[in-house]
Amino acid sequence: MAKVNIFSNDPSARGLALEQVDIPEGESRFAIPGWNGTGGLFEPGTREFQAGALYVILNRTHRMWMEFFGDPINWQPGVKQLAVNPRAGKDFNAYYDRTALKFFYNDDKTTGQTIYTCESSDISAHECGHAVLDARHPDYWDSLLAETGAFHEAFGDISALLLTLGDPNVRAEILQETGGDLTKSNSATRLAEQLARTLDLAGYDSAVVSKDALRDFVNQFNYQDPDKLPGHGSAAQLTSESHNFARVFTGAFYDLLVGIYNRLLAENPASPDDALAQARAIAGRIIGEGLDLAPKGDAPYKTIAISMLKSNGLLFGGAKYFEALRNAFVARGILSASDADAFKSSDGTGNTQTSTGGETIHKETPARLGTAGVRVGKELPSEVATSLGLSRTDFSLVGEAARRAGSRVLDFRKERQFQMMDDALGDARGVVVDVADSVTVLVDENDKVVTSHAQIADEEHESRIQDHVAKLIARKRVFVSDESEIDPNELIERRQPYYIAPDAQGNKRLHRAFVACDCGK
Repeated sequence: MAKVNIFSNDPSARGLALEQVDIPEGESRFAIPGWNGTGGLFEPGTREFQAGALYVILNRTHRMWMEFFGDPINWQPGVKQLAVNPRAGKDFNAYYDRTALKFFYNDDKTTGQTIYTCESSDISAHECGHAVLDARHPDYWDSLLAETGAFHEAFGDISALLLTLGDPNVRAEILQETGGDLTKSNSATRLAEQLARTLDLAGYDSAVVSKDALRDFVNQFNYQDPDKLPGHGSAAQLTSESHNFARVFTGAFYDLLVGIYNRLLAENPASPDDALAQARAIAGRIIGEGLDLAPKGDAPYKTIAISMLKSNGLLFGGAKYFEALRNAFVARGILSASDADAFKSSDGTGNTQTSTGGETIHKETPARLGTAGVRVGKELPSEVATSLGLSRTDFSLVGEAARRAGSRVLDFRKERQFQMMDDALGDARGVVVDVADSVTVLVDENDKVVTSHAQIADEEHESRIQDHVAKLIARKRVFVSDESEIDPNELIERRQPYYIAPDAQGNKRLHRAFVACDCGK
């Protein structure tokens, strides 16, 4: 079988060099220039090496998430193969803009070396993670809640972690490096080492957590209300900027993975590699299933954490990995102890409501949906609405997705608009924002409600949106346009991920154009 050279982690990761790997079989969902399917053991820095490495890493990442989600992953409508540009221009960064993955390169002025971001599996898997999450939750793309943007970045980093932990050589290296104590920083938790060293030497030391890590899963950051944090600052402090604030969730996710690993290792002390490989797979399935159960629209950390507790119950029954989940999310302040303990012996069933400013409501008794089925436009089942104190006539079905074993996920929404009028918003003053209360309902093959989760966009939710937009304006991250559509490449060049444009009714709207590997500089 033909092989290619890749970096299974990052080009500067400790203890790891080039690795010769087989070309993934099957259909590719990526269009990579220079890839002819024959492989070859090329050297880093060449277009042939970059094409082969991207082919392997991107397809591995895509297939990894298909395994964790248990379903095919299709890109945005009309995009059969996601375009990939290994050398999109000069910059120390990489981008996803819904139609393409764009990797940049630049010269390290200290060493004279050209740094290609596409050669780091950390960076390519991170960008692919954005595309995967956008495929599963396209509703997150234009969300103006700071935590949604931060979760998008966290998911990208989690993609990089889970991908690299799928390599036995990486697992062997970090087990040796840490002496089996995975709470220690290691070559898998440190992300984009080569880029971090280059940025540090170039004078952007405040944009990296250390000289050899752009970000690190091993960190001490705990949840704080994003609107009480500065909008930008050194990587040494917590801010509400999406890449920075993502570290709260990635830290919790890594704590979860380590907790699962320690439990499995206690059951089988002779095989730490097996324990780590299994912990990776279990944590991946928990977050994948959790995202399918999460309400549409926004991704507050509390909502995602509750959805993961539910998925643990559905996947593994009762309390199997509850303590690892509880310890991770309660210790980081993402969940209160009482919120987590409601799921201590849960099998994932029941009806749950979360909101930004309110308490979590959870009722264990599942409802029952009529066997006549559900059609788009139909009201929320009365049993679910009653359990959560909601008016079912306010909600209508906006979509559904088939799942394994004949089950379905039904998405209900109650939409409204508000106009942001605070003077601190600058150019964004007068922007109209869509918000929605959302309910996701999982039903089995017999139309029985297995579990439901309502996310309520309360007044604090709206307040946090306005705070986030004001900070984006202050950082000059928003471009103002008279046109309804704009070329993302123009905004990438301007380093402005968002733009304001009029809709068909003449209302000012704020849209996202791209996400980046790092906007900390």
